[in-house]
Amino acid sequence: MSSSSSGSRFALAAGPLLVLGYCVINSTKSVLEGALVQGLSPEFIAFNAFVVAQLFYFLTLRDKQALRTAVRRCLPDVIMLNISTAVCWIAVLYAFTVLEPAVANSMIIGLGPTLTIVLGFRLRPGTKPLPLELAAAGAMLGAMTYLLVMAHDGASALGDVPTGDLVFGLVMCFLTSLSLSGITFYTRRLGDAGMTVPQMMASRFVVLVAATLVLLVVRDSFGAYSPANVGALLAISLVGVIISLYLLQQGIVRTEPITVSMLFGTNLLITYLTQFLDPRLDQSPHVFLGIAGLCAAMCLGTWARWRHDRQTSRAATPAPTSERVER
Repeated sequence: MSSSSSGSRFALAAGPLLVLGYCVINSTKSVLEGALVQGLSPEFIAFNAFVVAQLFYFLTLRDKQALRTAVRRCLPDVIMLNISTAVCWIAVLYAFTVLEPAVANSMIIGLGPTLTIVLGFRLRPGTKPLPLELAAAGAMLGAMTYLLVMAHDGASALGDVPTGDLVFGLVMCFLTSLSLSGITFYTRRLGDAGMTVPQMMASRFVVLVAATLVLLVVRDSFGAYSPANVGALLAISLVGVIISLYLLQQGIVRTEPITVSMLFGTNLLITYLTQFLDPRLDQSPHVFLGIAGLCAAMCLGTWARWRHDRQTSRAATPAPTSERVER
């Protein structure tokens, strides 16, 4: 096997592996956040976690002049990435107030591929979804609907979810999924425009910090800075935001958006298993069945894109010369 072939395969795998690393951290963080929002407001958690992350990324970026130049050059996409990030994190934390983390993540991920495909026609018109990706997106919607019905009928880990709470949770999940698709696209667009991942991270959370601060003042929802709360918030900020989002940003710029959307499905199994550590939750076999269906569809879509990219890469690789064949 030639070194160029090995390098090409590694390059194809690097993006998905980085996204998977993010998913492992994010799924565990979701369970921690689900427990925290029972005693602290979503905006209090988000503000404290992301003000630390924003300061870290900005202060550790050495070339501030290059950052200003990049932001001015790509200002519309930088603004949209900021707005998408703010909506995504605020909405998901509010979803956790009424839904168990595994169900909330299932709804978000179940909607993701469909929204990514729809947005792709507008934001990345040159990239078309594969037939198997369309089938996988439909199957994920079906599994998400099953979980929604089970939650309404009292078969989730939180028991019977009132209709009003279920509708509120579904709206928050839709907003999260829509903004998550926006994050994927705008990150990819900024990467294609030459903006580096450190530059994106150093300018990504400004709107989120400002919005959560306004919510804190308007709703007077400041929480207590107890040792336990501070420890949990630092864990979310340092591991769940600074490290995990850096992995995600690096993965997105190396991976097609539809593949990223499909890979988010791995969050579900890890979140479901991690929920066993939360004494509030009584695990439901119906949730496991819905998650298994989502993951199976996710694997189908990811495999289809991987096979397509591999075939494309092979077709683009020059045939070996006669001299190499003789060797």
